[in-house]
Amino acid sequence: MDDINNVYGLFGIGYIPHNVIIGGDGEVLYSDAGYNQTAIISIINQALEDLPSDLDEDGFDADEDNCPDHYNPSQADVDGDGGGDACDICDNANVFIVGNVNGDLDNENQPIIDFFDVIALLDHLQSSQSNPTAISECEHQAGNINSDNNVNIIDVVNLVNMLLFEGQTSHVVPDGGGTISLTSSPVMDNIVLESPSGIGGYQLDIVSSIPITQDLDKIMLPQGWSMHYSLDNDVCRVFAYDHTGKNPLDKIELDFQGGSIRSVQDVIVSSSNGYEIVTDMKRYGSEISEISLPDRPTIQELYPNPFNPSLTISFSVPTETEVSVTVYSMLGERVATLLGNAYTRPGFHQLKWNAAGYPSGMYFIKVQTPSYIDTKKALLIK
Repeated sequence: MDDINNVYGLFGIGYIPHNVIIGGDGEVLYSDAGYNQTAIISIINQALEDLPSDLDEDGFDADEDNCPDHYNPSQADVDGDGGGDACDICDNANVFIVGNVNGDLDNENQPIIDFFDVIALLDHLQSSQSNPTAISECEHQAGNINSDNNVNIIDVVNLVNMLLFEGQTSHVVPDGGGTISLTSSPVMDNIVLESPSGIGGYQLDIVSSIPITQDLDKIMLPQGWSMHYSLDNDVCRVFAYDHTGKNPLDKIELDFQGGSIRSVQDVIVSSSNGYEIVTDMKRYGSEISEISLPDRPTIQELYPNPFNPSLTISFSVPTETEVSVTVYSMLGERVATLLGNAYTRPGFHQLKWNAAGYPSGMYFIKVQTPSYIDTKKALLIK
């Protein structure tokens, strides 16, 4: 402002000459015959932008200073990330290098990259984004494994591959996308992820009307897979990945209590080699419309039907009682007992039958209490 005041001071406060503007260093910035208000204002604004701005007084203007608010005349930037050492909270050259998410060092002060970094990256992804800290920014930088500036489950898969395969990951982009479907019913809500490319990890936000952590804890994970989740009010963010790097899945199913899932959002799916699988979202409603509890033991649904090889059996009982659930062949032979005279609380329940070891054909599912029997047919097609 002193320089601009000098401009005004030549002719008195408040007076702008019609044809001359002189800067604080005496240089003529504008000289033209007549009065051109637009040109005069433009020249003054440009002069203001060109004023020196060295806030930390280290000899570098703010627009070229790599730490404009911190005194750093050497402009040192050891990790070359554009942030000077005086203000850079992360040392990405010696500590928080790509992969060393937790920033630990060995006895020789060399960064250690191991599976503790995978856990640290998952912890970072689950942490509240509304309360960022200095260390979380460093975790974010070191966890950006695929260098796309977005840190998510895809980076977790890439970090696992980096550790397991000595930094060598496949560069084959998945052929085709995937689907995620939500099927809702009073008995059970079902989320299914599918991709022919092979899924190596996924994350998604589940918006629920009731707590779903108990359902998540009951989910049987495939061999070599791990699941983590975090809660934020009615949103549960779920992360899952193959920590062996050798067991990608074409299909993943998550089952929840019926009527509990309102929506599924922000889905990110990774292939086993660390590339994003683009997914389409589908939603289905169950054919069951009556949600009140029947007055007798009832098989609500057998699905999918036909099935191969897993069948979900949804049933209800009105009062606490002994319940058995059995499977019979077309010849009347009992081939499986899924529940044997177990005391069961009133409400809706579900069981799964894995028929991988059984031949194709029609089977009868029987739900029996001391007073009632309900039977329905299911077709196994291989």
